[in-house]
Amino acid sequence: MSFQHLALFLHLTGITFWVGGMVFIRVCLVSSTLTTSQWAEILGNFFSLSWVSVALIVISGGFMLILRGLSQAPLAWLLMSFFGTVMIAVYASLWLGPWAALRSALMRGELAKARTEAQRISQRLDITLALAALTATVATLGLAI
Repeated sequence: MSFQHLALFLHLTGITFWVGGMVFIRVCLVSSTLTTSQWAEILGNFFSLSWVSVALIVISGGFMLILRGLSQAPLAWLLMSFFGTVMIAVYASLWLGPWAALRSALMRGELAKARTEAQRISQRLDITLALAALTATVATLGLAI
C-alpha cells in the first residue's frame, strides 16, 4: 500500500463521517421531538468528531496535492479544494456563530433564543450540504472534462 492509497482512504473516511453526520443531523434530528437541550448535547458530540474529520480531509487532501504537484493536479482537484475550503468556512461560521449562541442561550435559560439558533444551525447545514454535493460533483464528474 502506498502513501497515496492511505491518504485517499483517510480523505474518504473523513468525508464520510463529516458529511454523513451532517445528513443525519439535518434529516433525522431536526425533525425529531428532542428538546433543544438534547439536540445541543448531540451536536456537541458531533462537532467533536466532525473537526477531527475536517482535519483528516485537509491533511490528506493537501498531502495528495503535494504528492501529485499543484501544476500536475487535475483541474477537478483544484476546484474540489476551492469548494471544500468554502464549505469549511461556512461550517466554521456555523460553529462560531449559531452553535456558540445556542450553547450560551441554553446556559442562560433562554429557550426561545436557543430554538432560533438551532434553526440557524439547520440553515447553515443546508448550505454546507449543498456545497458538499457541489464538491463531490466537481471531484468526480469534473475528472471527465
